[in-house]
Amino acid sequence: MTPKANQAQHDAWNGDSGHRWVADADRRDRVMAPVAEALRVAAAVVAGEAVLDIGCGCGATTLDAARTVAVDGSVLGLDLSEPMLAVARQRVDAAGLGHVTLRQADAQTHPFAPGTHDAAISRFGTMFFDAPVAAFTNIVSSLRPEGRLCIATWQPLTANDWLTIPGAALLRYGSLPEATSAPGMFAQSDPTTIADVLEQAGMRDIDIGSVTITLPLGEDPQQATDYLAETGIGRAILDTIPRPNRPGALAAVAEALDDHADHNGVRLNAAIWITTAMRN
Repeated sequence: MTPKANQAQHDAWNGDSGHRWVADADRRDRVMAPVAEALRVAAAVVAGEAVLDIGCGCGATTLDAARTVAVDGSVLGLDLSEPMLAVARQRVDAAGLGHVTLRQADAQTHPFAPGTHDAAISRFGTMFFDAPVAAFTNIVSSLRPEGRLCIATWQPLTANDWLTIPGAALLRYGSLPEATSAPGMFAQSDPTTIADVLEQAGMRDIDIGSVTITLPLGEDPQQATDYLAETGIGRAILDTIPRPNRPGALAAVAEALDDHADHNGVRLNAAIWITTAMRN
């Protein structure tokens, strides 16, 4: 049997990863709100447009786009994760946004109606394709002539204080998983790779901008530590630490974060790429 595209990601986001995100969806969206804002500004969506939200997750960016395009526009949110889409549906219903459609589907293979969207956006939803050129080619097919793409992706680990500062404390007890080129958090951290993929997919006027934002990780070091321990990379390092040693490792993280806490809580810088491009 031919393997299904993105099968590992489908399994993860309908399994442990998806359920972990759903269990803490509101806090995760609060932490990532500065990313959503940077994406909103760069995408420059306007009233009446038709927008595709790739990897929409629990719907934060979908709702934001829907409020901007208003009832004369439309938003299609796609995600692999049914648990996360269930949260998105609840949010959409609560907001009364009847011009939003949410669909469990893979943007890499979904049969889009050609040329139906003015813009495609994504907050960290494009880093999980096992065939990136094929995926973006499919997404581009959904755009109208001169339709635009706007995506947020992570810069490398070393550029992200919100990971390296607590990570240095954790790594006294454990180790980083071996780096690979597989789909995941840093799969699109190289701007040269991003540009090459988008060019092959049929896009032009590619602009990859470096953006530094500040993430509100928690009201105090313990809350920030709890949040970071539940991120994918946090769990990956914790899994390398013997269970009896984990409380001490987490205490070390909280101690490291104490140096970055003030009356606003714990806030650390994050580095992302905001990439914009147009369909040929």
